[in-house]
Amino acid sequence: MASQTQALGQSGDMADVQGFSIQAAEAELVALQAQEQDLDLELEKLYSRAAHLCQSESRSLAYVGEQHKQVPAAIKKLQETLQQTSGVADELSGRVRKLDAVCGRVTEALKLVDDMLELRECSDQVMKSITSEDFEQAARYVARFRASQGSLPPGTDDASVRVLTEAEQQLSAIVRRRFESAMASGDSAGVSRFAKLFHPLGLASEGVQKYVEFIRRHLAEKCTTEFKQKLGSTGVKRADQGPAPHAEALTTVFVAIADIVQEHQQRVEEEFGPDNFVVVVRGLLEEADAQGIRVIDKFAKDNLKVFSQQSLCDMREVGAVLEETALITQRTQQFHAYIHGVAHSVVEMIEDKVAFATSLPSGHKEDDGLPEETKLLRRVQELVSSYVLVEQTFLIQSVEKAISETDCLDPYDPDCLTTTLVDDAFFILRESMMRSLTTCEINAVCAVVNNVNNVVSGELRQALATNLQESRRMYSNWLTHPKNLVLPKPDEHPLATLFLDQEGRLRRPMNASLSWPHSMNNLHQCLAYLDKLKETVEEAFEEYFPSEGPDKDKRVMFQHCLEALASSKVDLETLHANHCKEGLGILKMHLRPMLEPLDRLDYNISEAQYADYQVNDPFAKAFNSQADLIHQHIKAVLNPASAEEIMQQMAEQTCRRIEKEALKDERKFSLFGALQFESDVRAICSFFTNVSEQALRHKFARLFEMSSLLNLESVEELREICSEIRTWRLSPDETRKLLASRSDFDATKEQIDRLLPH
Repeated sequence: MASQTQALGQSGDMADVQGFSIQAAEAELVALQAQEQDLDLELEKLYSRAAHLCQSESRSLAYVGEQHKQVPAAIKKLQETLQQTSGVADELSGRVRKLDAVCGRVTEALKLVDDMLELRECSDQVMKSITSEDFEQAARYVARFRASQGSLPPGTDDASVRVLTEAEQQLSAIVRRRFESAMASGDSAGVSRFAKLFHPLGLASEGVQKYVEFIRRHLAEKCTTEFKQKLGSTGVKRADQGPAPHAEALTTVFVAIADIVQEHQQRVEEEFGPDNFVVVVRGLLEEADAQGIRVIDKFAKDNLKVFSQQSLCDMREVGAVLEETALITQRTQQFHAYIHGVAHSVVEMIEDKVAFATSLPSGHKEDDGLPEETKLLRRVQELVSSYVLVEQTFLIQSVEKAISETDCLDPYDPDCLTTTLVDDAFFILRESMMRSLTTCEINAVCAVVNNVNNVVSGELRQALATNLQESRRMYSNWLTHPKNLVLPKPDEHPLATLFLDQEGRLRRPMNASLSWPHSMNNLHQCLAYLDKLKETVEEAFEEYFPSEGPDKDKRVMFQHCLEALASSKVDLETLHANHCKEGLGILKMHLRPMLEPLDRLDYNISEAQYADYQVNDPFAKAFNSQADLIHQHIKAVLNPASAEEIMQQMAEQTCRRIEKEALKDERKFSLFGALQFESDVRAICSFFTNVSEQALRHKFARLFEMSSLLNLESVEELREICSEIRTWRLSPDETRKLLASRSDFDATKEQIDRLLPH
């Protein structure tokens, strides 16, 4: 029954499925039929459009075919047209050429007619202008005749040409004559008027030469008047003369030439052209040579005694002559720089530089058209050579005077640590070098710098060394009295008793040779002044000799000379260091007793003795006290750098003395003795560190290593310290010796050898 029921259910479901499929198929068929209709309509439209396009394109192709058949005929027609056009163009161009030739001949004929008319007009009017002294108009007529003369055919209006030629000759003679007359009478307006007429007459070069001649004559007359007023007669100095009358006279020449350039440059360039103004500048330079040499020759004659017998002259007179010589040289160099600059700017305006360079006389430069070296420059070079020799002698004599005659020590001012020697000497050296710089002559500068260096390394160094040597004995004797180390009351000089003789009077002469501290201070001050002098001279050198100036290639020569001055400073620094050692040798007489306890001091002590040493210090405290007394003394009488150098050397020598005592064969240390040794070293190191400006703990490095070794208690500590210290300042033998000096260090020789290098 159940199986039947199940079979009936399955057959019902199958019927439903079949019914649903038929309905769907029908619906799908209807849809496909509608789509088919749409496609048919679309195909009909496309076919219709394709048919229309085919008809249209067929008509177009037929039209194009017809047109293509006509192309050969059109091309042939175009060729015929172009041939006709070309023939017409050739015919027209021939006619144009013929017309141009005719026009050219007509223009030439018209110009010839104009020239002939102008020639006739000039011949008719030129004589009238000359007769009426209208020379400017007559010159214009002649200039027009000269301009057209080359274009007229031979035989053209010979009468007019003859008249104008005669007028040109006559006018040229008149202009020359009137120009000479104007120059003779000093008529500047007349000179200017007739100078302008040379150019239109074809006499530009002659006109420029005449113009230069006038300017030079006028300048020479002016200079003669100025020289009489400023210089007077040879060997006689006017009461109203300035400190440098010859330099003033020379400056007058240069200023007058500069005024002439300002006044005439534009006029000459307009009338004669830039190349002819270079001729004017050349003439002015020649006149500057003549007048400048005249001044320098008179300067040499007026000061012949200084240049030939300097030793017989007063030092102030020699100094004044040197100052004026430097000023003369400077003004000459400045003038030549100016005049060459003017000429260079004019040459830049010349268009045909090749022709200009070709026309230059031999020995003249193309960039400015002026000679490479003038007579005045050569004369100044001779003067500079004399100047260098006189400057050298003057320098040596002045420094020797500052050393032997004017050196003075102030015995009452405790703040005045130096004498006048260094200030005076370096003032002289500085003045000499600065004076040489004002010459603007680099060879003279280098020569003077070398002279200064020779004086510093020669006379000045010798004086400093001699003063140190002479004063050392007196200072050493004076310091034998311990009371002289003690600082006096405020405002009292710590060296007051050194300056007194046995009778209680001030020694004479009161100079650096009486006081070793002042001599040391003088030496150190020289080092500072050398740096300042070098800096000052370098700054002034940059001002007078710029890096892009005419002497830029010679600047290295000056630097070499300054390097020699630096070498002299190194020599003085060595001298200073050596005398600091000698000074320490003098002062050690008071320090030596404080070091003597080291010879007897026992470091093989017990704990009780160590405790007693802590209360009753056997060595370091007394040493520091005495060293501080010495420090206070040298700080009061020496400059800080010298005092510092002495304290540095004292620390170094003290360390070596203690090291020597610690490494003695018979020296023994207990652990408590090692502690005491370390305490002494640290106390002394602390003192020197406190009183010194520079670091000096490195000087105690060996002593600190000794202290570390002596304070070891076992082999393990030795192994540890050997691993920590990479670089020992103590040698292996010294290390073994110190360890062996420990009376209570428990380590065998083999154990120590295994840890220490051989």
